[in-house]
Amino acid sequence: MDGQEYTTSNTAKQSRNIFQAGITLAISTVVSSACYILAPLGVLLASSKLASYVGVLIPALLSLVAIPLFPLAVAIIVFSAIDRVFNKNYYIIDRGWLFGIIIGSVILTLVWFLPLWEHSWPGLAQKLLPLRLSGLFNELWMMSLSWIAYVPMMIYANFGAVTPGNDSSTVQEARNAETSSLKNSVEGSQAHKNTADQSDKKSAEQTELSYNWQPAPETRFTDIGGMDDRKNDLRRSVLRPLIGADAAYERFNVSPPNGILLHGPPGTGKTLLAHAIAGELGHPYLELSAGDIKSRWINESTEQVNRLFIEAQQFERCVIFIDEIDALLAGRDDDLHREHAQVVNEFLAHLDAEDPNFLVIAATNRADLLDDAVTRRGRFDQQYEIGLPDHEAREAIFRVCLRDRPTTLDEEAYQELADRTKGCSSADIVGIVDDAAMSAAERDAEAITQEDLTAAVSDSNR
Repeated sequence: MDGQEYTTSNTAKQSRNIFQAGITLAISTVVSSACYILAPLGVLLASSKLASYVGVLIPALLSLVAIPLFPLAVAIIVFSAIDRVFNKNYYIIDRGWLFGIIIGSVILTLVWFLPLWEHSWPGLAQKLLPLRLSGLFNELWMMSLSWIAYVPMMIYANFGAVTPGNDSSTVQEARNAETSSLKNSVEGSQAHKNTADQSDKKSAEQTELSYNWQPAPETRFTDIGGMDDRKNDLRRSVLRPLIGADAAYERFNVSPPNGILLHGPPGTGKTLLAHAIAGELGHPYLELSAGDIKSRWINESTEQVNRLFIEAQQFERCVIFIDEIDALLAGRDDDLHREHAQVVNEFLAHLDAEDPNFLVIAATNRADLLDDAVTRRGRFDQQYEIGLPDHEAREAIFRVCLRDRPTTLDEEAYQELADRTKGCSSADIVGIVDDAAMSAAERDAEAITQEDLTAAVSDSNR
């Protein structure tokens, strides 16, 4: 998926979300309006029936309690149903219920005082007449007293309960129970099912993103000096099976890897190589460190891992790069906290997916610390040691770093720089070029000279 496809996908998804929000708001408003019209009238009708047997006092007292609470009870039930259907879009549902309370209360008031205005708007009065109950009385003082006793109390109790940000215990407990149920359901299914399940993908499309997903990086293999063998291996085993249909791979049922592990000393270009792989694939990209996932709170790290892969499912294809993976997936020794073992298990459960829509690239300076189960077949199948660059690679790195900057270097100068930087990492060479560029800029030179670079090499060796 290139940048244009990524933008188109996001635009289509935003349109779906807007449409879904509108439908959610409309349904919530209609159902809420009906609730706040019919529920109070139903209570009054039941009270009038009861009054014929036990007198007026007891039904009147029961109505004072039932009219505020009965609509709220109906609201809680419908809340749960709409939450489940529309993926817990609480803010939109809350707005719908607020509109419904207002609309319902206005219509209920019109029904209550219908004798006062029916001659002015006979058409509307005729439509509302079926809702008119004998218990509402026709005398103005009785209508007013009964309205004051019932309707404002109902509005106050229900309006406060569904106002966004309000922590009304009745509605909030129902909502929390629903959220907990759905959350446990997702976590349980993710632990025991493949993350590529199609129904899960559909749900993930509506998941609000908490990680910083980005379009594919602009970095390509041509931006990396050296590592020719590594780049050829990656083209053969990763890019070729992932980019388009390859008849040879399909014929022998060869699947692309779920994960790639890059290991080696610091500063050797593991992160840059991960950027280049994602750039060559053209997929949406997420870069994390182990610290972005791990948490000091119990169970939160496991939830973070689970959410990471749920979010990944919204894309047709994506690349996830995790640096310092050893801090996240270290060996599960008996001495380690149980929470760590759960994190490793959760991560591996997702990595075991068949035909996943994600590629996980992990980097570490200490591959020896990883749990044995992490590096077995079917997980990080492709493992590459990214060591210090040799002479040819160092020369190539200088050429890449200097190709967009004015220089006076000739072929012999590149050879000499490669000789002088033996034992330097890729990051060291990048720093040397940056220091030389700064030196040339400070003296307002026309180009970076060999002397600038030689001085920068000497400074880096001190």
